[in-house]
Amino acid sequence: MTINVPRRRFLAGAGTAAIALTALGLVPAPATAPVRGLYNWIHGTGDAERAFAFYNAVFGMALARSPFAGGASALPEPIRPASQAASDPLVWDLTNTHGSRFRTVFMRASNTPFGLELSEFFDIPRADRVPNPWDPGASTLIFSVRDLDVVAGRLKARGAPVVTLGGAPLVTPSGRAVLVRDPDGCLIEVRQAAPTAVAQAKQPGDVIETSIGITVASRERARDFYEKLLGFVVKDTRTVSSAELRLRGLSAGTVTETSMSIPGTAVNVVLSQFALPPGITPPARPFQWQLQDVGSPQFQLEVSGLDALIARTKSDGYRFLSVGANPIQRAFGRFVFAIDPDRVLVEFVEPTAR
Repeated sequence: MTINVPRRRFLAGAGTAAIALTALGLVPAPATAPVRGLYNWIHGTGDAERAFAFYNAVFGMALARSPFAGGASALPEPIRPASQAASDPLVWDLTNTHGSRFRTVFMRASNTPFGLELSEFFDIPRADRVPNPWDPGASTLIFSVRDLDVVAGRLKARGAPVVTLGGAPLVTPSGRAVLVRDPDGCLIEVRQAAPTAVAQAKQPGDVIETSIGITVASRERARDFYEKLLGFVVKDTRTVSSAELRLRGLSAGTVTETSMSIPGTAVNVVLSQFALPPGITPPARPFQWQLQDVGSPQFQLEVSGLDALIARTKSDGYRFLSVGANPIQRAFGRFVFAIDPDRVLVEFVEPTAR
């Protein structure tokens, strides 16, 4: 959800669309997939300055521009003070947050072909329940980093809560890793990147690769949404090891993962379904996300054929967050929010045609 961009910045038109896609490292998508790429992965925050300071200090992330910002300037967008948080009736309809004020922060991680965005809402009730890895609707940002020990030292210095049993990185089949929380309680998995990946990294910086994890109640239902409706490409399905259970804060149970890629990108999305042992505390609690909630996970997908996609999404029985399932119109394109089976919020963005 890109919401703090002044309307005049959407006057860049279709030329900006091609430039933005090139900058995001997108590649042509299959002709049959309505999804063409990923602009941003977004999550709600309770304090934009605090959250950005964490990601900047730990992972070296920098402020960036909105992918829809027009004009010739390449300067990043500063964090708007809370006192200047905006309100916009169009955004209220898009996000079903009538009467609210809001601000967004655009960030960029090295070697990551999509943006990371924070959204913060004011003057509207918002939940702030901290997710456990096994709660359906919970999300995890997965960073493969150049030097895990360096990043782990920064996390420890900032007092980041550790979810992994034992409180330190452990060895998994895919390398050493640790699961922690950011200042809002959002889950972050930090992995040691493989030497070949480090050697092939095109940019300097701590982050070598970024993936997205979503906990689901049913992989079959989630696949119906992401694979059959949106055209995500399934790569593999596996059962995690006992070390990977401990990584997630569990000493027993089963986790089955399905890895998918987003059309038009090489971005990996991992759907994880947990089977918990009896008596686990706290038990799994599905989320009922509202966009203004702290931690609310949001895809911002570039799509084509938006009207047909909306019609098919409705006919397949999925719900919309946007009022009346009606897209809002900007000069750059049209935007509407759908809801996946686990209440993760999925924004469809159709750029203006050439």
